[in-house]
Amino acid sequence: MEVHTVRDLGAAVRQARRRRGMSQAELAELAGVSREWLVRLEQGHPRLEAQLVLDALAAVGLTVLTTSTEQPAEDTVEATWDDLLSGLSRRTANHDPAQGEDTTTGEDREDG
Repeated sequence: MEVHTVRDLGAAVRQARRRRGMSQAELAELAGVSREWLVRLEQGHPRLEAQLVLDALAAVGLTVLTTSTEQPAEDTVEATWDDLLSGLSRRTANHDPAQGEDTTTGEDREDG
């Protein structure tokens, strides 16, 4: 579930709590908060202590994963692919599997 608002976050906690068959009182005790505080979290109250929110998430088996909303420039993505592919091409061109050696150095390859 993607979370974009505190209301989304509260809904995620409520959903996870219900999936686990827990009451609000049980989750509150496990997370170390009052039932009233948990109700505010599930309702999406905007002013709750961050560490307590993280504790409540952990108590229902949820974690926070952040991702960037910025899209890399297309030129950057293409340049990265070009760099990767050209590096792979160089490695392939310099390696002769039949000989077991790297033709750039002439040394025998160690097969571990």
